[in-house]
Amino acid sequence: MKNTGTRVKIFNSEYNLIGDDSEVIQKIANYVDTIMNRVSFQSPNISVESIAVLSALNIAESYFRVTQEMDKYMQEEIEFMKSKISRLEELNRSLDLLV
Repeated sequence: MKNTGTRVKIFNSEYNLIGDDSEVIQKIANYVDTIMNRVSFQSPNISVESIAVLSALNIAESYFRVTQEMDKYMQEEIEFMKSKISRLEELNRSLDLLV
């Protein structure tokens, strides 16, 4: 896809972002806007800079949590596949004995 500019609004400021998929850019911008508005609602007397930092921390926490869950899932899948490979090797040895 071609890099195109996408106009987005995040926390009452407009930005022209460039990327491959304007729909994805808009979804990401909406997500960031939602987080910033939630932080602002929960802490109405803090500065925009603090809202941005707290929002970044919230997003980073979500990212790390999902990454850890994916790592755990992948490790479980690897262990599952190893057990299946081991079982197949066992069956193959048994078949070799029959031949």
